[in-house]
Amino acid sequence: MKTTILKTSFSLLLSFGISQSFAQLAGDDAFMLGDYVEVGINEFGYEGTPCNDGDTIHCRGGAGEYGTLGFTANPAMDGWAVFNGDFYSVGAPENGFGLEFDHLGTNYTFSNNALGVADIPGSITSYAETADSITVIWDGTIMDLNLTVKYEIKKDEHFYTTSMLLNNTGLDAYSNVYYYRNFDPDNNQSISGSFVTTNTIESQSEMADDSVRVSATQDLPYVSEVILHAYGADWKGFRGGFSNRDGSDMWNGTGGLSTIEGSSAVSDQAIGVAYKIATLPPGKTASEWFSFATAFKRGISFGEGDVDEEPDTGDLNEHKLDFKIYPNPNATGNLNVVLLGQFNFKITDLNGRLISFGNGTDKKEIDLNDIEKGIYFITLEQNGNVNTEKLIIR
Repeated sequence: MKTTILKTSFSLLLSFGISQSFAQLAGDDAFMLGDYVEVGINEFGYEGTPCNDGDTIHCRGGAGEYGTLGFTANPAMDGWAVFNGDFYSVGAPENGFGLEFDHLGTNYTFSNNALGVADIPGSITSYAETADSITVIWDGTIMDLNLTVKYEIKKDEHFYTTSMLLNNTGLDAYSNVYYYRNFDPDNNQSISGSFVTTNTIESQSEMADDSVRVSATQDLPYVSEVILHAYGADWKGFRGGFSNRDGSDMWNGTGGLSTIEGSSAVSDQAIGVAYKIATLPPGKTASEWFSFATAFKRGISFGEGDVDEEPDTGDLNEHKLDFKIYPNPNATGNLNVVLLGQFNFKITDLNGRLISFGNGTDKKEIDLNDIEKGIYFITLEQNGNVNTEKLIIR
């Protein structure tokens, strides 16, 4: 299915009273477009989605007319005259995340990645934008584990954060649970480049201050760097390999991977981080939080609260706008939207076509009788804050 970024005419945008950035969604995918960093979130939860708009999004090549966006950055802050990042230029793009765990005596590994693996079913369930930040929430479930991933970018920063909430909703404990993030950093390579970067484990947990920092740098044709930064003894940074799918190898530095602080290699290989949970007990209240940052400016430092051992992320399902939409999934008839004050709304299909739009105050009843059954997006805007959620009409 071809995806196109949601667009409306300038006159419609004026009628909404909002800016062009109202909804950075493309079919089942989402975009976080900051001032200096741009990220594409795939429907399966990893970074990487088609760029079908060459004027808005800064892609560097890959499949499709405009390429594929994992992430790009403009650390020089020169209006995107030059930019780097991404790993979708040519060849096999390695980028994704996964879980490994032991359950009732059996070891399991599951991955979602750009090589076409989608072991963990899930989807983007929420999108929110303010004047300062953009948040995308992805929810997936495998066996009795529910993984909620929150991506958040502050528009004027040179990094974005990834926060995870892992819930055990079953009746039995899970042990030796590993979450990992693995990708091959091509940085600013051209299509004919060698795709090597200098990959370094700058700091490792259980060393000086428990911070984890893994970087991939390159100086030609211009300076570029991507950094993974986490904090806490449960995190490990690693380098080496390519299609790494074993979370315990990544955490322990086995299987040809390195976790040695200070080690470095100039190669076309992967870098990543892994997080270990020794035991995740059963029950709906059994959960664990963890987070890390992905940064793009050489020498960047993180302030208190940017990346914490116990991140202060609040409720991942908290909306920027305090609203209710019901019934959803909707059987037939009308949809009720409750949001105190004046607000704008629009409904779009998975291809970005505008189906309905309007405004309301406190409560709005939207007639769905003329809309075909299927999956849509409903986007609400109030005072510059934007929230988008899936709408199912049955």
